[in-house]
Amino acid sequence: MKERLIRNLDLKILAIVFAVILWLIVVNIDDPVKSDTFSGIEVQILNAEELEKQGLCYEVLDGTDIVNVKITARRSVIEEISKENITATADMKDLTQMNTISIKVTSNKSASDLDTIKLSSESVKLEVEPLKKISRRIIVETDGEPAEGYVLGNRSMDLNQVEISGPESVVSKIDTVKAVIDVDEATSNVSASVPIYLYDKDGERIESSRLKMNITNLNINQDVLFSKKVELVYEFKGTPAKGYAATGSIVANCESVVLCGRKTALENLNTLYIRGDELSLDGVDANKTVKLDLEDYIPSNLDFTDKSFDTNVTVTAIIRKEDTEEMTRTKDSVRFNGLPSDKNAELLEDGRYVTGNVIKLDLYGLEENLAQINIANVTISVDFSTYMKEKNLTELGNGYYHITPTISGLPEGVHIDDEVKLRVRITNR
Repeated sequence: MKERLIRNLDLKILAIVFAVILWLIVVNIDDPVKSDTFSGIEVQILNAEELEKQGLCYEVLDGTDIVNVKITARRSVIEEISKENITATADMKDLTQMNTISIKVTSNKSASDLDTIKLSSESVKLEVEPLKKISRRIIVETDGEPAEGYVLGNRSMDLNQVEISGPESVVSKIDTVKAVIDVDEATSNVSASVPIYLYDKDGERIESSRLKMNITNLNINQDVLFSKKVELVYEFKGTPAKGYAATGSIVANCESVVLCGRKTALENLNTLYIRGDELSLDGVDANKTVKLDLEDYIPSNLDFTDKSFDTNVTVTAIIRKEDTEEMTRTKDSVRFNGLPSDKNAELLEDGRYVTGNVIKLDLYGLEENLAQINIANVTISVDFSTYMKEKNLTELGNGYYHITPTISGLPEGVHIDDEVKLRVRITNR
């Protein structure tokens, strides 16, 4: 048996070697070893927060966080691998004094069947500098103008500050932070989420992927209000002192205002009447000047369009001494109104207003009003029904009465002395 095994041993060994070589040839012809390069693999930076803990931040230089990976393996293995199976990482804990981090690459598929795996670059190069954090107020600006007849009102935002962090060299350049909302031709309130922009002291925009902000967009609500010019009318009331009259002339340093608000509240408002106890003329014998704050008189749902408008105004009512003009009429021109049918009335001479058959009454008023008197239109009457009502009388007995006459047909602002009383005798018919 042994002889049989060792017989032709050289030939047997040669046959085995030949078979192995033949197998290798067949394998290499059918499934050869090959290399393939996978381009644009992004290197993941691990433990980047380690730098921030030290008050530092980084920037990748020269695009060294993008590498090409060359893999050598059998064709059957290579064909099963795609770019998505390859992971390249650089751990910040391995940062060198030269600010580089070695790159490690792995495949999550057929890793044990890979012959070699090579990188186009062995490390990520970084620029490391101090980390700076700041807080800035957001300045909101508008782009464009509302439609004609409309103005901007109040504005609200969800935040008014932004937190910014990044390299000290970049953050130190930040001077202002702005957000712009478009209101061009707006006729109603505008709400929008708008981007936040950073600017240096020269007004140039700062754009850097190295900066981090707690918000990148700002939610803004901008009121757009209807605006309109409204005339002011100052209404003085009351009766000046005896012998004086209001001319009706008002001198004011503000005769109109421009108001804004909802269109429904303002579109039908053309005149704003200024009224109040402070505009009383009772008992005055000279011009009356008052100082008013218009804020106290405009409706609560309206506001002044010009926020810098001085709402304090000075208003003067012109008061003048009355002139006098004597009016003469005959006794028989006096009318008796409301006289009971069973009574007679006779106007008696009193030596003051009635002399003989003549009545003389002084009329008081401003010169320009007295000039408008047309005696032919003026009537003097004694109204008994009014007198009885004032005196709470149920009947008019015979006797003598002193009754204030009623003068009709006088121009506005012309009157007799309220102390004038005519002497009348009542008798039975």
